[in-house]
Amino acid sequence: MSDSHLAKRTLLRAELTAEVASGFARLRRIPQTDIIWFLDYFSGLTEAPRAALLDELADSAVMAFGQPSSPKLNAMGTVDFPPAFAQIYKLRERPGGKGGTRYTDIKMLGMDPSLREPSGYHSSWRENLTDLHFQPRPDLLPDLSQVKPAKAPLLRKLVKAVLTESLGLRHEKQPGGTSKFMGRYGDGELTVRVHLGMTLGQLSYNVTLKNAENRPLFLLLSYERLWGAGQPWDYMTEENAERSVTFLAEQIAYLADLGQRLHNQI
Repeated sequence: MSDSHLAKRTLLRAELTAEVASGFARLRRIPQTDIIWFLDYFSGLTEAPRAALLDELADSAVMAFGQPSSPKLNAMGTVDFPPAFAQIYKLRERPGGKGGTRYTDIKMLGMDPSLREPSGYHSSWRENLTDLHFQPRPDLLPDLSQVKPAKAPLLRKLVKAVLTESLGLRHEKQPGGTSKFMGRYGDGELTVRVHLGMTLGQLSYNVTLKNAENRPLFLLLSYERLWGAGQPWDYMTEENAERSVTFLAEQIAYLADLGQRLHNQI
């Protein structure tokens, strides 16, 4: 392991540890079912498994700040995940790993009310469903009467206003439901792409930061990637949309600052 890699890993491990110590001040504000599931899963771990998972996340985060690449496949054509990651994927992706009013995307909950009760699921799912599956996150969905998905026109308006006003980025409309935002950040250039045209998800984004010499510090990154989760945000209601999008701008600024700090470790 190079000195640069070790320095980056140490910094990222400290960032992850600080997020845990804060009670997940950032992660808890993300309206995304994989993140909601992760937080509940993490809370049930003892100290040693938590430390092992954070170590693996730090290793993965170093790679996330490198050049985007496809994961290496084994002889079976699948990906070999490290143990703590493998356990997450095993539990989360099994029938009944997600589901209910806590871990089902808000669009699906709105379209199919049967998913709000255990009886709406196949028996292979019901055996893994718990009471917690049917307890919505009260800060994001305080009442089932608010299962009103935030639609693309509302989100587009909010995103444009927040990213242009709070981060000073200029907006460039792209085809296919994607918006591009660009602007100066420190002595470099920040590019944010936001996509709102998906079927079940609601908002996905990625961030690219280049330095003054136009060399990338990181490419196509999201904060959720640092925690082993993907996109899109899918738990956005009409009620929580504005504060969620406002938080998106905070996340983008945090990623940019983190990228610059990592670059200074080289």
